[in-house]
Amino acid sequence: MALVIAVLCGLVAALTALIVSRHLGASALQSLAYAGGSFLAGTAFASAVQEKLGLF
Repeated sequence: MALVIAVLCGLVAALTALIVSRHLGASALQSLAYAGGSFLAGTAFASAVQEKLGLF
């Protein structure tokens, strides 16, 4: 269950980065790169927090 929550947090981060970068005028490829990086960072951060809290 903790892994699913971490992935969902990553998806929220990716969607937010995609929307904000497109709004600020980035190209489609740049927006996808920002979204991919945000997904990885958001998932890793949520996983680390859950591990520290003993939920993982």
